[in-house]
Amino acid sequence: MNGCSLSSTNRTRSEGGKNHFAADREAADKWIAAVPSGPVGPRENRAFLGRAVKFLVAEAGIRQFLDIGTGLPTTGNVHDVAQAVNPACRVVYADNDPLVLAHARALLTSTPEGSTAYIHADLVIASEWRPESAQPRPTPQEVNGYTGVARKP
Repeated sequence: MNGCSLSSTNRTRSEGGKNHFAADREAADKWIAAVPSGPVGPRENRAFLGRAVKFLVAEAGIRQFLDIGTGLPTTGNVHDVAQAVNPACRVVYADNDPLVLAHARALLTSTPEGSTAYIHADLVIASEWRPESAQPRPTPQEVNGYTGVARKP
């Protein structure tokens, strides 16, 4: 489940907060001025994330989540929604941005029954996963595809 976080689309100027940066507000204000309907997509994406996670926990019985490309933590993160339905849910966030890592370590806390973790990683490009030769591999632009491999014991 991928989330989207745009400070100005999630909070008003007056709300502020320690993670509501002036540079983010300025960039978002410029974006909204250029594309007035711009905040609709991120808001709908966040609403979808909440509905999807709630459904997966409450109706499908899913208890473990991997959020790839999570972005800066905001309200209504996967663990917030999942653990509100079932406190024992476990969530791992993955992102390759060091700033996201710093904020995630400070902000992503779990219920005592569940678990929330963050890894500094990104999706391993298809040609980079366990190559069988030392030959040069294609560039990311040539491959134009990301992959993931998972194992559920």
